[in-house]
Amino acid sequence: MKIIKILLLLVLIATIGCTKKTVQIPVFSVPGIQDTIYDNSQIWMFLEVKDGDTIATLNRKNSISTTSWIFNIDKKLPMHLVIPHLEKLIEKREKPSLHQKDEDDFNYFSYVDSDSGLLSLVQFDVIYFDKNKVLNHIDFAKDTIKKHLVLDYNTNQLTINDSLVPFNNLNTYIQKLSSTMKMKVHLNFDANIKYQNYLELKAQLQNNMEIELDTIEYVY
Repeated sequence: MKIIKILLLLVLIATIGCTKKTVQIPVFSVPGIQDTIYDNSQIWMFLEVKDGDTIATLNRKNSISTTSWIFNIDKKLPMHLVIPHLEKLIEKREKPSLHQKDEDDFNYFSYVDSDSGLLSLVQFDVIYFDKNKVLNHIDFAKDTIKKHLVLDYNTNQLTINDSLVPFNNLNTYIQKLSSTMKMKVHLNFDANIKYQNYLELKAQLQNNMEIELDTIEYVY
C-alpha cells in the first residue's frame, strides 16, 4: 500500500442518480490508517430528517463483495440507527457465496484526522452487536490466561472495570494496567451515543498494539 495525502475533507459528497447527498464524516485528533486502499467499494450512510424524525438512509449500490468496503457514515447519527444497517451489511458480507471477499479485503470506517488533515481509516473484520446483555469484569475473574478490560461508554462517561477514565487518556490508562498476561478489551456502550464518539473510541483502541478487541460489542 502507498501512503497518500488527501486534503482535509469535512464533508464527503456522494452522487446518487441525479442528486447529491452529503455525509459529514467524523473529525478528531487520532492518527489512523492513511494508506491507499485499492479495489474498494464505498458504503454511504446519510442522516435525514423526515417529519421531525432523524433516520439513517443507506446507499451501497456500488458495493462489490470481492473488494474492501469503506463505510462513510454521518457523524451525527446515533448508534441505534447505525447498528441495524451495519448488522445487515456484515451478515450479507459474511454469508457464504461464490463471490466471497479475499483474505486481503477488509472493512473500514472513514474519518478525518484533524492533526494531519488526512482522510483516515479504522479497520475491522467483523463486529457482532449483542443487545441482550452487558458485560462486567467480574465475569472474567476466573480467567488466569488473559486480563480482561470491560469498557463502558455512555453519553456522560467512560469507565474501565468500573473505574472512571478520562477519554483522552484511554491508552495511557490501559498501559498502566498492562501485565504479563494478554489483555482483551470488551466494549459496552449506550445505543444513544453518536457515531462520532463511537468511532473516536474505536480509533484510539486501534492504535493500542497491546490489546485484543472483542468482536462482540454489547449495546444497551
